[in-house]
Amino acid sequence: MEVKGIHHISNLVGHPQNNIDYNTSLLGLRMIKKAVNFDDAYTYHFYYGNNDADNGTIITAFPYVGDLKEGIKGGGQVNSIYYIIPKGSSDFWKRRLNEFKVEFTEVVRFGKSHIIFLDDAGIQNELVEDSSGKVNNYQYNGITSNEAIKGFYGALIHSTKPEESKTFFEEILGMKLLEENTRFYRFEFESEIGKYLDLAKKTFKRGRLSIGTVHHIALSVDSLDDLKAFKIKVEELGINVSDIRNRDFFSAIYFREPGGTIIELSTKEPTFKISNIDDKAEELYLPEHFEDKRSELEEHLIPVFVKPTKELKVYKYKNKEEYEIYYNHEKLLNRINELARIAKERDLTEIEFNERAELRRKYIDSIKGGVSSLVDSIQLEDKDGNLKKIERKN
Repeated sequence: MEVKGIHHISNLVGHPQNNIDYNTSLLGLRMIKKAVNFDDAYTYHFYYGNNDADNGTIITAFPYVGDLKEGIKGGGQVNSIYYIIPKGSSDFWKRRLNEFKVEFTEVVRFGKSHIIFLDDAGIQNELVEDSSGKVNNYQYNGITSNEAIKGFYGALIHSTKPEESKTFFEEILGMKLLEENTRFYRFEFESEIGKYLDLAKKTFKRGRLSIGTVHHIALSVDSLDDLKAFKIKVEELGINVSDIRNRDFFSAIYFREPGGTIIELSTKEPTFKISNIDDKAEELYLPEHFEDKRSELEEHLIPVFVKPTKELKVYKYKNKEEYEIYYNHEKLLNRINELARIAKERDLTEIEFNERAELRRKYIDSIKGGVSSLVDSIQLEDKDGNLKKIERKN
Protein backbone atom coordinates (compact mmCIF):
# COMPACT_ATOMS: atom_id res chain seq x y z
CA MET A 1 0.00 0.00 0.00
CA GLU A 2 1.45 3.34 -1.04
CA VAL A 3 0.49 6.94 -1.69
CA LYS A 4 0.06 7.69 -5.39
CA GLY A 5 1.16 11.30 -5.90
CA ILE A 6 0.41 14.88 -4.94
CA HIS A 7 -3.34 15.43 -4.72
CA HIS A 8 -3.37 19.14 -3.82
CA ILE A 9 -1.39 21.73 -1.83
CA SER A 10 -2.92 24.34 0.50
CA ASN A 11 -1.43 27.77 1.28
CA LEU A 12 -2.02 30.39 3.97
CA VAL A 13 -2.17 33.74 2.16
CA GLY A 14 -3.17 37.36 2.67
CA HIS A 15 -5.76 39.44 0.83
CA PRO A 16 -8.26 37.30 -1.14
CA GLN A 17 -8.33 39.55 -4.21
CA ASN A 18 -4.52 39.67 -4.34
CA ASN A 19 -4.47 35.88 -4.31
CA ILE A 20 -7.06 35.59 -7.08
CA ASP A 21 -5.24 38.07 -9.31
CA TYR A 22 -1.96 36.25 -8.78
CA ASN A 23 -3.22 32.76 -9.49
CA THR A 24 -5.57 33.61 -12.36
CA SER A 25 -4.22 36.72 -14.12
CA LEU A 26 -0.51 35.99 -13.66
CA LEU A 27 -0.30 32.19 -13.50
CA GLY A 28 -3.32 31.54 -15.71
CA LEU A 29 -4.79 28.92 -13.39
CA ARG A 30 -8.52 28.28 -13.59
CA MET A 31 -10.63 29.23 -10.58
CA ILE A 32 -12.41 26.02 -9.62
CA LYS A 33 -14.36 26.97 -6.51
CA LYS A 34 -14.94 29.98 -4.28
CA ALA A 35 -15.71 28.16 -1.04
CA VAL A 36 -15.13 28.51 2.70
CA ASN A 37 -12.84 26.63 5.03
CA PHE A 38 -14.67 23.44 6.03
CA ASP A 39 -13.66 24.11 9.65
CA ASP A 40 -14.10 27.91 9.68
CA ALA A 41 -17.04 29.35 7.75
CA TYR A 42 -15.77 32.94 8.02
CA THR A 43 -12.59 32.24 6.05
CA TYR A 44 -12.56 31.76 2.27
CA HIS A 45 -11.08 28.65 0.69
CA PHE A 46 -10.16 29.09 -2.98
CA TYR A 47 -9.40 26.19 -5.33
CA TYR A 48 -7.44 26.65 -8.58
CA GLY A 49 -6.31 24.10 -11.15
CA ASN A 50 -6.19 23.10 -14.78
CA ASN A 51 -9.08 23.21 -17.25
CA ASP A 52 -10.59 19.95 -15.95
CA ALA A 53 -9.81 20.43 -12.24
CA ASP A 54 -7.78 17.21 -12.17
CA ASN A 55 -6.16 15.89 -9.01
CA GLY A 56 -2.49 16.82 -9.09
CA THR A 57 -3.27 20.31 -10.42
CA ILE A 58 -5.18 21.81 -7.49
CA ILE A 59 -3.58 24.59 -5.46
CA THR A 60 -5.81 25.93 -2.71
CA ALA A 61 -5.61 29.05 -0.56
CA PHE A 62 -6.92 30.18 2.81
CA PRO A 63 -6.82 34.01 2.62
CA TYR A 64 -6.68 36.11 5.79
CA VAL A 65 -6.96 39.87 6.25
CA GLY A 66 -6.43 41.47 9.63
CA ASP A 67 -3.81 41.42 12.32
CA LEU A 68 -2.33 37.92 11.94
CA LYS A 69 1.44 37.78 12.22
CA GLU A 70 3.33 36.56 9.18
CA GLY A 71 4.44 32.97 9.15
CA ILE A 72 8.04 31.90 9.63
CA LYS A 73 9.42 29.52 7.01
CA GLY A 74 11.29 26.59 8.48
CA GLY A 75 11.19 22.93 9.39
CA GLY A 76 7.90 21.09 9.24
CA GLN A 77 6.74 22.82 6.06
CA VAL A 78 6.60 22.55 2.31
CA ASN A 79 9.24 25.10 1.34
CA SER A 80 8.57 25.27 -2.40
CA ILE A 81 5.90 24.22 -4.90
CA TYR A 82 6.99 23.00 -8.36
CA TYR A 83 4.68 23.44 -11.38
CA ILE A 84 5.01 21.80 -14.82
CA ILE A 85 5.15 24.14 -17.81
CA PRO A 86 5.23 22.90 -21.43
CA LYS A 87 8.51 22.28 -23.20
CA GLY A 88 9.87 25.46 -24.79
CA SER A 89 7.78 27.87 -22.67
CA SER A 90 10.45 29.09 -20.22
CA ASP A 91 11.20 32.27 -22.16
CA PHE A 92 7.49 33.12 -22.26
CA TRP A 93 7.25 32.77 -18.47
CA LYS A 94 10.36 34.85 -17.86
CA ARG A 95 8.90 37.65 -19.99
CA ARG A 96 5.56 37.34 -18.22
CA LEU A 97 7.10 37.55 -14.76
CA ASN A 98 9.02 40.64 -15.88
CA GLU A 99 5.84 42.22 -17.26
CA PHE A 100 4.09 41.68 -13.92
CA LYS A 101 7.18 43.00 -12.08
CA VAL A 102 7.77 39.70 -10.30
CA GLU A 103 11.43 39.01 -9.57
CA PHE A 104 12.77 35.54 -10.32
CA THR A 105 15.95 33.50 -10.22
CA GLU A 106 16.95 30.18 -11.77
CA VAL A 107 18.41 27.08 -10.19
CA VAL A 108 19.11 23.52 -11.32
CA ARG A 109 17.56 20.66 -9.33
CA PHE A 110 18.38 17.08 -10.32
CA GLY A 111 19.46 18.17 -13.79
CA LYS A 112 16.45 20.40 -14.58
CA SER A 113 16.28 24.19 -14.64
CA HIS A 114 13.72 25.73 -12.26
CA ILE A 115 12.41 29.31 -12.50
CA ILE A 116 11.93 30.42 -8.87
CA PHE A 117 9.74 33.29 -7.64
CA LEU A 118 7.46 34.22 -4.74
CA ASP A 119 3.67 34.43 -4.90
CA ASP A 120 1.49 37.20 -3.47
CA ALA A 121 2.03 35.99 0.11
CA GLY A 122 5.73 35.16 -0.21
CA ILE A 123 5.36 31.42 -0.83
CA GLN A 124 8.02 30.03 -3.17
CA ASN A 125 6.89 28.70 -6.57
CA GLU A 126 9.03 27.05 -9.23
CA LEU A 127 8.31 26.46 -12.92
CA VAL A 128 9.85 23.41 -14.58
CA GLU A 129 9.70 22.50 -18.28
CA ASP A 130 8.61 18.89 -18.69
CA SER A 131 6.73 16.74 -21.19
CA SER A 132 4.70 14.93 -18.52
CA GLY A 133 1.05 15.79 -17.93
CA LYS A 134 -1.70 16.43 -20.44
CA VAL A 135 -2.07 19.76 -22.23
CA ASN A 136 -3.99 22.31 -20.17
CA ASN A 137 -6.59 23.77 -22.54
CA TYR A 138 -7.62 26.60 -20.23
CA GLN A 139 -6.54 29.83 -21.94
CA TYR A 140 -6.70 33.06 -19.96
CA ASN A 141 -5.24 36.56 -19.97
CA GLY A 142 -2.70 35.95 -22.71
CA ILE A 143 -1.72 32.40 -21.74
CA THR A 144 -2.48 29.75 -24.35
CA SER A 145 -2.33 25.97 -24.15
CA ASN A 146 1.27 26.22 -25.44
CA GLU A 147 2.30 27.88 -22.15
CA ALA A 148 -0.39 26.96 -19.61
CA ILE A 149 0.67 25.32 -16.35
CA LYS A 150 -0.16 21.60 -16.50
CA GLY A 151 -0.16 20.83 -12.79
CA PHE A 152 2.35 19.97 -10.09
CA TYR A 153 5.81 18.72 -10.94
CA GLY A 154 6.55 18.23 -7.25
CA ALA A 155 7.37 19.96 -3.98
CA LEU A 156 10.25 20.48 -1.55
CA ILE A 157 9.92 19.74 2.17
CA HIS A 158 12.11 21.12 4.96
CA SER A 159 12.10 18.88 8.03
CA THR A 160 13.09 19.25 11.67
CA LYS A 161 14.18 15.58 11.56
CA PRO A 162 15.06 14.76 7.94
CA GLU A 163 16.25 11.19 8.51
CA GLU A 164 13.09 10.33 10.46
CA SER A 165 11.00 11.96 7.72
CA LYS A 166 12.82 9.88 5.10
CA THR A 167 12.16 6.64 6.98
CA PHE A 168 8.49 7.55 7.47
CA PHE A 169 8.00 8.39 3.80
CA GLU A 170 9.55 5.11 2.69
CA GLU A 171 8.30 2.64 5.30
CA ILE A 172 4.87 4.06 6.19
CA LEU A 173 3.72 5.93 3.07
CA GLY A 174 5.43 3.57 0.63
CA MET A 175 7.27 6.32 -1.24
CA LYS A 176 10.13 5.22 -3.51
CA LEU A 177 13.53 6.91 -3.22
CA LEU A 178 14.53 7.71 -6.80
CA GLU A 179 17.85 9.49 -6.28
CA GLU A 180 19.78 11.76 -3.94
CA ASN A 181 22.60 14.28 -3.97
CA THR A 182 24.49 16.13 -1.26
CA ARG A 183 21.48 18.33 -0.45
CA PHE A 184 18.26 16.44 -1.21
CA TYR A 185 16.48 13.10 -1.35
CA ARG A 186 14.06 12.77 -4.28
CA PHE A 187 11.06 10.46 -3.99
CA GLU A 188 9.02 9.41 -7.04
CA PHE A 189 5.33 8.53 -7.24
CA GLU A 190 3.60 6.48 -9.94
CA SER A 191 1.47 9.44 -11.11
CA GLU A 192 2.25 11.48 -14.22
CA ILE A 193 1.74 14.82 -12.49
CA GLY A 194 2.55 15.59 -8.88
CA LYS A 195 5.25 12.99 -9.39
CA TYR A 196 8.16 14.10 -7.20
CA LEU A 197 8.73 15.01 -3.57
CA ASP A 198 12.11 16.40 -2.54
CA LEU A 199 13.29 16.29 1.07
CA ALA A 200 16.14 18.53 2.17
CA LYS A 201 18.88 16.68 4.09
CA LYS A 202 19.62 19.73 6.24
CA THR A 203 17.86 19.95 9.61
CA PHE A 204 15.71 23.08 9.89
CA LYS A 205 14.45 24.88 12.97
CA ARG A 206 10.68 24.58 13.36
CA GLY A 207 8.79 27.22 11.36
CA ARG A 208 5.50 28.92 12.25
CA LEU A 209 2.39 28.39 10.15
CA SER A 210 0.66 31.64 9.27
CA ILE A 211 0.36 33.97 6.29
CA GLY A 212 3.07 33.26 3.73
CA THR A 213 3.55 29.56 4.43
CA VAL A 214 2.24 26.29 3.01
CA HIS A 215 -0.29 24.82 5.44
CA HIS A 216 -0.23 21.22 4.19
CA ILE A 217 0.44 18.92 1.29
CA ALA A 218 -2.17 16.31 0.32
CA LEU A 219 -1.14 12.96 -1.16
CA SER A 220 -3.52 10.68 -3.08
CA VAL A 221 -4.67 7.23 -2.01
CA ASP A 222 -6.71 4.91 -4.20
CA SER A 223 -9.76 4.33 -2.02
CA LEU A 224 -11.55 4.93 1.26
CA ASP A 225 -10.40 1.48 2.41
CA ASP A 226 -6.78 2.51 1.82
CA LEU A 227 -7.41 5.72 3.75
CA LYS A 228 -8.72 3.71 6.71
CA ALA A 229 -5.71 1.38 6.55
CA PHE A 230 -3.25 4.28 6.48
CA LYS A 231 -5.00 5.84 9.49
CA ILE A 232 -4.42 2.66 11.52
CA LYS A 233 -0.84 2.32 10.26
CA VAL A 234 0.12 5.88 11.26
CA GLU A 235 -1.69 5.72 14.61
CA GLU A 236 0.30 2.57 15.51
CA LEU A 237 3.40 4.78 15.57
CA GLY A 238 1.82 6.92 18.30
CA ILE A 239 1.12 9.79 15.88
CA ASN A 240 -2.15 11.66 16.37
CA VAL A 241 -4.35 11.28 13.27
CA SER A 242 -7.61 13.13 12.60
CA ASP A 243 -10.89 11.37 12.04
CA ILE A 244 -11.75 10.65 8.41
CA ARG A 245 -13.31 13.88 7.18
CA ASN A 246 -15.73 14.34 4.31
CA ARG A 247 -14.49 17.25 2.19
CA ASP A 248 -17.26 16.80 -0.43
CA PHE A 249 -14.70 16.47 -3.24
CA PHE A 250 -12.76 13.72 -1.42
CA SER A 251 -12.34 12.13 2.01
CA ALA A 252 -9.20 12.87 4.03
CA ILE A 253 -7.15 12.37 7.17
CA TYR A 254 -4.54 14.73 8.62
CA PHE A 255 -1.40 14.22 10.72
CA ARG A 256 2.13 15.54 11.17
CA GLU A 257 4.94 13.34 9.91
CA PRO A 258 7.94 13.01 12.30
CA GLY A 259 9.65 16.07 10.80
CA GLY A 260 6.63 18.29 11.51
CA THR A 261 5.01 18.75 8.09
CA ILE A 262 1.22 18.42 8.00
CA ILE A 263 0.32 15.59 5.63
CA GLU A 264 -3.19 15.07 4.30
CA LEU A 265 -4.07 11.77 2.69
CA SER A 266 -6.96 12.21 0.25
CA THR A 267 -9.05 9.81 -1.80
CA LYS A 268 -8.98 10.24 -5.57
CA GLU A 269 -12.79 10.26 -5.77
CA PRO A 270 -15.28 11.86 -6.15
CA THR A 271 -13.04 14.86 -7.08
CA PHE A 272 -14.23 18.07 -8.79
CA LYS A 273 -16.74 17.73 -11.61
CA ILE A 274 -16.31 19.78 -14.77
CA SER A 275 -19.99 20.82 -14.70
CA ASN A 276 -19.51 22.44 -11.29
CA ILE A 277 -16.46 24.56 -12.03
CA ASP A 278 -17.11 28.21 -11.22
CA ASP A 279 -14.25 30.01 -12.96
CA LYS A 280 -15.77 33.47 -12.44
CA ALA A 281 -16.20 32.91 -8.68
CA GLU A 282 -19.83 33.93 -8.96
CA GLU A 283 -21.22 31.42 -6.46
CA LEU A 284 -20.20 30.76 -2.88
CA TYR A 285 -19.80 27.02 -2.42
CA LEU A 286 -20.74 25.90 1.09
CA PRO A 287 -20.48 22.46 2.65
CA GLU A 288 -23.86 21.25 3.86
CA HIS A 289 -23.09 21.92 7.54
CA PHE A 290 -22.67 25.65 6.79
CA GLU A 291 -25.62 26.05 4.40
CA ASP A 292 -27.81 27.59 7.14
CA LYS A 293 -25.24 30.42 7.42
CA ARG A 294 -25.32 31.35 3.72
CA SER A 295 -27.05 34.75 4.08
CA GLU A 296 -24.82 35.73 6.97
CA LEU A 297 -21.63 34.67 5.18
CA GLU A 298 -22.52 36.39 1.92
CA GLU A 299 -23.08 39.56 3.90
CA HIS A 300 -19.84 39.15 5.87
CA LEU A 301 -17.23 37.98 3.34
CA ILE A 302 -15.33 40.48 1.18
CA PRO A 303 -16.60 40.39 -2.43
CA VAL A 304 -14.03 38.97 -4.85
CA PHE A 305 -13.84 38.79 -8.63
CA VAL A 306 -12.01 36.85 -11.32
CA LYS A 307 -11.08 39.53 -13.83
CA PRO A 308 -8.05 39.76 -16.12
CA THR A 309 -5.43 42.30 -15.13
CA LYS A 310 -2.02 43.20 -16.52
CA GLU A 311 -0.62 44.32 -13.16
CA LEU A 312 -0.69 43.07 -9.59
CA LYS A 313 -2.41 45.63 -7.39
CA VAL A 314 -2.40 45.94 -3.61
CA TYR A 315 -5.90 45.92 -2.12
CA LYS A 316 -5.93 47.58 1.30
CA TYR A 317 -9.55 47.12 2.33
CA LYS A 318 -9.91 44.53 5.09
CA ASN A 319 -13.66 44.01 5.35
CA LYS A 320 -16.84 44.51 3.36
CA GLU A 321 -17.41 48.05 4.68
CA GLU A 322 -13.94 49.16 3.62
CA TYR A 323 -14.45 47.38 0.28
CA GLU A 324 -17.58 49.43 -0.41
CA ILE A 325 -15.74 52.65 0.46
CA TYR A 326 -12.85 51.64 -1.81
CA TYR A 327 -14.98 50.82 -4.83
CA ASN A 328 -17.21 53.85 -4.37
CA HIS A 329 -14.01 55.89 -4.31
CA GLU A 330 -12.79 54.21 -7.52
CA LYS A 331 -16.14 54.75 -9.24
CA LEU A 332 -16.14 58.45 -8.35
CA LEU A 333 -12.55 58.89 -9.53
CA ASN A 334 -13.21 57.14 -12.85
CA ARG A 335 -16.16 59.44 -13.60
CA ILE A 336 -14.22 62.55 -12.56
CA ASN A 337 -11.40 61.55 -14.92
CA GLU A 338 -13.90 60.85 -17.69
CA LEU A 339 -15.35 64.35 -17.31
CA ALA A 340 -11.83 65.79 -17.28
CA ARG A 341 -11.14 64.13 -20.65
CA ILE A 342 -14.41 65.49 -22.04
CA ALA A 343 -13.52 69.00 -20.79
CA LYS A 344 -10.31 68.91 -22.83
CA GLU A 345 -12.31 68.22 -25.99
CA ARG A 346 -15.22 70.61 -25.45
CA ASP A 347 -16.97 72.75 -22.87
CA LEU A 348 -18.93 70.80 -20.31
CA THR A 349 -22.69 71.20 -20.34
CA GLU A 350 -24.29 72.77 -17.29
CA ILE A 351 -25.44 69.32 -16.15
CA GLU A 352 -21.93 67.89 -16.55
CA PHE A 353 -20.38 70.91 -14.80
CA ASN A 354 -22.68 70.48 -11.80
CA GLU A 355 -22.11 66.72 -11.80
CA ARG A 356 -18.34 67.25 -11.66
CA ALA A 357 -18.66 69.62 -8.72
CA GLU A 358 -20.85 67.13 -6.85
CA LEU A 359 -18.51 64.23 -7.65
CA ARG A 360 -15.51 66.19 -6.39
CA ARG A 361 -17.32 66.87 -3.11
CA LYS A 362 -18.22 63.19 -2.71
CA TYR A 363 -14.65 62.21 -3.60
CA ILE A 364 -13.21 64.39 -0.83
CA ASP A 365 -15.77 62.99 1.62
CA SER A 366 -14.77 59.48 0.53
CA ILE A 367 -11.09 60.18 1.24
CA LYS A 368 -11.95 61.59 4.68
CA GLY A 369 -14.06 58.53 5.46
CA GLY A 370 -11.31 56.18 4.34
CA VAL A 371 -8.65 57.90 6.45
CA SER A 372 -10.95 57.85 9.48
CA SER A 373 -11.66 54.14 8.98
CA LEU A 374 -7.93 53.44 8.61
CA VAL A 375 -7.08 55.27 11.82
CA ASP A 376 -9.80 53.38 13.68
CA SER A 377 -8.36 50.06 12.47
CA ILE A 378 -4.76 50.73 13.58
CA GLN A 379 -3.60 48.66 16.54
CA LEU A 380 -0.38 48.98 18.51
CA GLU A 381 1.44 46.14 20.24
CA ASP A 382 2.28 46.75 23.90
CA LYS A 383 5.28 45.33 25.81
CA ASP A 384 3.29 42.15 26.58
CA GLY A 385 2.48 41.52 22.93
CA ASN A 386 -1.18 42.56 23.22
CA LEU A 387 -2.77 44.51 20.35
CA LYS A 388 -4.74 47.61 21.34
CA LYS A 389 -6.58 50.19 19.25
CA ILE A 390 -5.42 53.79 19.24
CA GLU A 391 -7.57 55.86 21.56
CA ARG A 392 -8.84 59.18 20.26
CA LYS A 393 -8.14 62.24 22.40
CA ASN A 394 -11.11 64.42 23.39
